[in-house]
Amino acid sequence: MSQAEQNPPVAAPETQPVAAVTARIASIGVSDYRAFPSGQNYEFNLGADGRNLLLFGENGSGKTTLFRALRDLMALRPPPENFAELRNAFAAGEEGFVSVQLTAGSVMEFRWDYGDTHPRSTGGQPYVALAERCRFLDYRALLETNFVHRASTPNLFDLLINEVLRDLPVIVHGRQDRLGIVYDRMRNAKPLNHRGRHNLRKADSACETFNTVLANHLPEVVAEGQQLMAKLGYDGISFDLKPGTVGYDRNLRDFVGKEIGLSVTLYAKPIERPQSFLNEARLTALALAIYFAAARLVLKPPSVGSDGSTMTRLLVLDDVLIGLDLSNRLPVLKLLNDEFSDWQILLFTYDRVWFDLAREYTEHTGRWAYLALRELPASSGQPGRPHVEPCADLLGVAERHLQSGDLMAAAVYIRAAFETRIKNVCRDQGVKIPYKPDPKDVKIDQLWEAIVGRQRTRQANGDNDFIDPVLMNEVETVRSTVLNRLSHSGTPTLVSSEVKVALETVTKLQRHEFKKSKNRASRACRQKTLNRTEP
Repeated sequence: MSQAEQNPPVAAPETQPVAAVTARIASIGVSDYRAFPSGQNYEFNLGADGRNLLLFGENGSGKTTLFRALRDLMALRPPPENFAELRNAFAAGEEGFVSVQLTAGSVMEFRWDYGDTHPRSTGGQPYVALAERCRFLDYRALLETNFVHRASTPNLFDLLINEVLRDLPVIVHGRQDRLGIVYDRMRNAKPLNHRGRHNLRKADSACETFNTVLANHLPEVVAEGQQLMAKLGYDGISFDLKPGTVGYDRNLRDFVGKEIGLSVTLYAKPIERPQSFLNEARLTALALAIYFAAARLVLKPPSVGSDGSTMTRLLVLDDVLIGLDLSNRLPVLKLLNDEFSDWQILLFTYDRVWFDLAREYTEHTGRWAYLALRELPASSGQPGRPHVEPCADLLGVAERHLQSGDLMAAAVYIRAAFETRIKNVCRDQGVKIPYKPDPKDVKIDQLWEAIVGRQRTRQANGDNDFIDPVLMNEVETVRSTVLNRLSHSGTPTLVSSEVKVALETVTKLQRHEFKKSKNRASRACRQKTLNRTEP
């Protein structure tokens, strides 16, 4: 037997790909910046896993200041330059800063201190990787899309080319580039003088390249935006972005034709002046669709870095839903949840009712942190100062009461969380409940029985479960041991172990995904097929 046969080669072990760790923002710090005075370090904690943030703050509380602080920290292009110009005007100090702490990555913090150079000059590639993946949108930017235009057709050229689509990946002569860079090359090709034809030909060529790139890639934005409009519930609206032809005018010695017109069709009828004809909700939805489409096209899923981590894609939104009523805001939340599920989202609002509604809608996902900013009064002649505080969820409050031994308070908060969850399930899933002239007269037991009834109907029809049967039984148990005891007169006798189980069960219910009917989806699919095949 040969040596090779006696000792056959051992195959190299297969290497399993290492799952990429996404670096997200874990906390934001700010001091001595605009509304935030010196002497206190304001921290916005998003948790060790870098959750999304829903922030409530009334006007004047510092909410928009936080938005600007983040935007200034992540500004790859000037301004800002000098932190001193951004300090609090009434309580300035020498220790001001804006910072973000990350959950992972080779660099765990990016910070801009008073007196120091901006991190775009010192942070290197890790800073650039994060800053490039941030998108900021506030209500002022939304206004630029439609409301401020007085001409018959809005011209979105400056807004789209210089801001929204500046980083859009484009193909130039077979190579990938960015739209903003192509535009800058064209502007830099402007002749200093007209003495040589070469300079004029160079300007013409740069204009032709820019026009070709714009014509090739604007339809991508429109197609993506149109899909998002449909997801927002506006199927009857279609829009288009129509670029002009940019050229260098020898007489004016400048570029002309810098136009991108917005054309809108409502139920197949062209709208000549959309900014005057459409209501505020449709205009807001249209603007959001354009911005969100640009963000998705500009920021593709990240590649894994050398340290095995990827940088989050960040979407910061400040009061962008003020043009929508409550019924039109929920589709935006659903869109963010479905289409931006792997982004980190910071959503700021001054509307307390909307904040509470959005919190109810998102709480069961376990992916959001909830904070509030309020203005504390100051001494006479001085403005108030911001105060940041957690908006603890009902189950979080229940857990603290349980740990302190206050079983009654813990049970009350657990029951409140249970009631909120099943109300939302019945509303969002279309669960049939007994009719009452006043919805407040519908008892919690009736809502739960309606959920149980749907589950039993599914089981009888051989359909998929609406609720996990094990979880349903666990809920039934804690209802009898803890939750229903609070409905009876007298002081209930509660046991710590039972309250703990109730907390764990309602926490599972908060995060449970209620499934749509498999049979109903199949029937709908078959009906669509029949509709297509019928003469």
